[in-house]
Amino acid sequence: MHLPLLLIAGTLTVASCASKKFGDEKLQTKLETSDKKTSEKIGFDKDRNLILQDKTNASDELMTLSHVNEELQAKLQNEFQQLKRCRVELADVRLGGTGEMAPMPDVDGIKTDPTLKESVGIDESGELVFVRQESFEDRLKAEKQFEKSVRRLTKVISSNREQCELRMRKARVEHGLPAERTPAVTRYEGGQVIILQPAERNLDDAFQFANQAKQK
Repeated sequence: MHLPLLLIAGTLTVASCASKKFGDEKLQTKLETSDKKTSEKIGFDKDRNLILQDKTNASDELMTLSHVNEELQAKLQNEFQQLKRCRVELADVRLGGTGEMAPMPDVDGIKTDPTLKESVGIDESGELVFVRQESFEDRLKAEKQFEKSVRRLTKVISSNREQCELRMRKARVEHGLPAERTPAVTRYEGGQVIILQPAERNLDDAFQFANQAKQK
């Protein structure tokens, strides 16, 4: 009996032979035995090793990874903006700063731009079209590398933000401000939320609110 070849679980394998194009290699993905209840299958490879295999549509895999990366990038930008605000305020002379903000981590250039092939021509229906193409394999590799880079950089920026905010709370208390930024003061009336005082947007607001509180 000839047993099926092994498709490594959770990965998209590509032949390294220079004479083959990506997608040319025909892969046998049917296992000797499988679990029909999930997309993950269990079975034996040609060497009688028991393995787990998960097979998904290639475009679905890329789309899922792209969506994950969009969410990770949004989180990175949020952490970056919070760190920048903290460092700007901590540098303010009113909090004992020097007036110069500490350098920010570089978040640019962490994603590789794809190599695109652009063409203008007539398609099958006779319509003049502009076509942009890129290597699926290169795009998949770029998205996976981007995910690793974003996760690593987010961890670094988040750690810096937490350290900055600790110093910020200490500096605010030492200069007569509450440790935390002042939230909005609201009142619920007639089915609507009435804003009595907006949330603190910057240090100007912080000192203004603090002076108003002293005068009450």
